[in-house]
Amino acid sequence: MAFVEVTGPEYTEFMRKRLRGEVPKLTWLQQFLTMLRPHLRPGIRLLDVGCGSGYAYNDFKEFEVIYTGLDWEAEYLQIGQEHFAGCPEVSFLRHDITAASPPVTADLVICSATLEHCPALMPALKHLVDAIEGILLLRTFLGPDEHIHAIPSQVPQFSGVKKQNNQYAFKDVLGYIESRSFRTRVYRDEYTDSMPQYVDQAMRTFYVVMAEKVEPGTRHKPHAGWPTLGPGQKD
Repeated sequence: MAFVEVTGPEYTEFMRKRLRGEVPKLTWLQQFLTMLRPHLRPGIRLLDVGCGSGYAYNDFKEFEVIYTGLDWEAEYLQIGQEHFAGCPEVSFLRHDITAASPPVTADLVICSATLEHCPALMPALKHLVDAIEGILLLRTFLGPDEHIHAIPSQVPQFSGVKKQNNQYAFKDVLGYIESRSFRTRVYRDEYTDSMPQYVDQAMRTFYVVMAEKVEPGTRHKPHAGWPTLGPGQKD
């Protein structure tokens, strides 16, 4: 499914404006930048899964990262490719995360507001984890239980297309990531303060998961199945 079928041309134009810096910076992206800052250095590889037009690169550019944007929507990728033409440190890949693992891996992987739009948690989560060599920041809808939910596209010519708006269970997401030799921690989403929002006819709550790769066999404290607060966050 092409994302333009559930968002329409207005969102595509908004992608262009966001890339050109004509709209306010995204709170979640600033949160990701703050969390990853200790790990950023020239030449580090950053993979942006669900990159859209690649606007996230603008926030990481000063750190001289090697950026790869991955998305299934060809129209968004073309916008990014045209904007960053002549920038050898930026590249784009068209890839379906629900079909196979990405053809590249990276030291740092970011994924925001993408996983919940997949038909189901698996195999998309597996394929996402396959790409991580160091750290993952994942922002998606989480809760105590899984809810698979879809509504018809609001774009008239694509009314027969379904838009996924899923919530995944903490235990499923954290449990799987930890089974792949990662240490996980859950943070409040700074944009919504992880307060429930009514989105596409369902109550949904954003959280941010940080996963750091550890040596296989390393003992680490397992998750408690419920969100914890990150450093500096209010209780």
